[in-house]
Amino acid sequence: MIPTPAEAKPHVPAVDSAWLSRRSEAPIPVPYPVIDSHIHLWDFSDPPYFGASYRADAQAAGIRSAVYVECTMGIRRYGPEAERVLGEIDFAREQAEACSDSRFRLADAIVGAADLSLGADIRPILQSAVEISGGRLRGIRARAAHDADPALSYGAGGPPPGVLLRPESREALAVLCDLGLSLDVYLFHTQLADIVALAQALPDLPIILNHMGTPLGIGRYGERPKEVQAQWQQGLEAVAACPNVVVKIGGFAISRIGIVTREAGAEPPSSVDLAARFAPWFRSCVEAFGAQRCLYGSNFPVDKAAMSLTAQVNAMKWLVADLPAADAAAIMGGNAARLYRLPDLA
Repeated sequence: MIPTPAEAKPHVPAVDSAWLSRRSEAPIPVPYPVIDSHIHLWDFSDPPYFGASYRADAQAAGIRSAVYVECTMGIRRYGPEAERVLGEIDFAREQAEACSDSRFRLADAIVGAADLSLGADIRPILQSAVEISGGRLRGIRARAAHDADPALSYGAGGPPPGVLLRPESREALAVLCDLGLSLDVYLFHTQLADIVALAQALPDLPIILNHMGTPLGIGRYGERPKEVQAQWQQGLEAVAACPNVVVKIGGFAISRIGIVTREAGAEPPSSVDLAARFAPWFRSCVEAFGAQRCLYGSNFPVDKAAMSLTAQVNAMKWLVADLPAADAAAIMGGNAARLYRLPDLA
């Protein structure tokens, strides 16, 4: 079952534009195009965050292109239940057509949603999604994040445990692979073994691990951060041993991760501040996967609750500056362009 928007997003972090405007940075000039591999657009916030809002943030930050990732936006309220997710593909394509120009391209690639419980019957849904997307669909995202801790739970509409291990899910993902599509996955660091099992079972399926594998920082996990980081590191290295998996570096302000939070009375963080907070997680990802299997994803507008996009992008530029030029360019855009088969940027 695909969750409705109300079930999937009971709340979203508040964005205080006046607070963010208290610190201003210019984008650090770099010789490579920056591509954001992970954005959402929605009306779950007030005001809504649609393509024009992201385009303004992206152009201020020096981003040239962005990949849209499903967020249960635009789900149809009519028709067969399995087809209702196609409404989000319509929405993303419309946003791309309305908000792209010669300087910035929105949703050149779309990552949609589909119900893995359909098994092999997922094929016509995926074929329809490709057609509706106008050729922009590159894959789907599986939401597999589950934990028994109520502080982490997504409630009754959230993913059940072990969803990626179910036979019907494997059948569905085999179809995904057959159609030349990729799989984005959102789960917690405690579930990284599920990615290993999936990657080994379907070695030809490109798998993109979202949000660094979501190292948890709240609930019972918030009480033992060193243990969590060690457990996450071990799981990350096991996943990195699977050559068909890559990792997105981002999601630092997700409430369940909490690497960056807005603290009462604090000024908006600078890129230097953010780089220092990102650094241990960034380095672990690059050391485990190698630069050619890491890609930057902003997770906007979620992360906008705690930082501006310009400061976030600049922070990533500070971090990749210590790497060889080819590696820096790969992480900040080249890998996203290759994995999501994006058109060349003029």
